[in-house]
Amino acid sequence: MKIIEVDAKARELIKKIYDNEVECFGVMGGADMWMIMSFIRYGKLYVLLDDNDKLISVAQYQGVLGKNEVFLYGFSTSLKERGKGYGKILLEESQNRLKKIGVEKVYLTVDPKNSKAVKLYEKAGYTVEELQKDEYGKGIDRYLMIKNLL
Repeated sequence: MKIIEVDAKARELIKKIYDNEVECFGVMGGADMWMIMSFIRYGKLYVLLDDNDKLISVAQYQGVLGKNEVFLYGFSTSLKERGKGYGKILLEESQNRLKKIGVEKVYLTVDPKNSKAVKLYEKAGYTVEELQKDEYGKGIDRYLMIKNLL
């Protein structure tokens, strides 16, 4: 296993990331190519690969303007690899790398009904700050969760 920060020249890997987005979130729910390239060029995009360079997990971060903070926009693990602890590995290592470059706080939103994801984030040190009612439209609520990296 290895964790890498994705480079804009890694076009084959970027295609795998896009395919993973569609698999995990559908065409309308995941990051498209424009967003993926934005995370790479103007934020941070980390992936967990197996020893054969198969994509396992993806973490997409964007900066918060004027602050040493980031928003975890997207976090996913391939459907075939879920429940094996890979997400935890990528989450912890990507946060360690962010901390090394001066990031002090990470924000994320998650569906309150996604108990597995909420549990993963809580075990990783995130706390629920608020319930954002109708955040993405009527009946589409999200928890805002925050973790201090200091």
